Amino acid sequence: MSKKMIAIINGPNINILGKREVNVYGTEDWNSIEQKVKAIGKKIDTELLFYQSNYEGDIVGFIQEHMDNLSGVVINPAAFTKTGYSILDALNALNSPYVEVHLSNIVSRGGWHSESIFTETAVGFIMGLKGYVYELGLQAINNYLEGNKND
Repeated sequence: MSKKMIAIINGPNINILGKREVNVYGTEDWNSIEQKVKAIGKKIDTELLFYQSNYEGDIVGFIQEHMDNLSGVVINPAAFTKTGYSILDALNALNSPYVEVHLSNIVSRGGWHSESIFTETAVGFIMGLKGYVYELGLQAINNYLEGNKND
């Protein structure tokens, strides 16, 4: 069997979170998060593809480009939580599981994450204040894949 390939996809604004809300997010940025997630990918012998875009169409294009190779996806749809129907369609066409993650909490965001269009078909939903949500998302999708190997 070939090595698992999992995409870690980010919607808009991750690169400015550390600057905009420094008291909440500290000095994290996409690069520091990526390094931590890569360490877990290596530990579980999984190839990772990282992608970040502020444009819904670009994210859809990335998913479609890698559709045949992806075992699973960890996605932070960010501002696309209510409007990302084309991303949701692309994820559902994958025929591979995905976990939705968010770098925030319901209280600080006024509860809008509770209306996510992605949650219904995701195999997991992780929310937190720090980039560890990506690490947890990767572990969750890996556990899901390992638990469903023989299906």
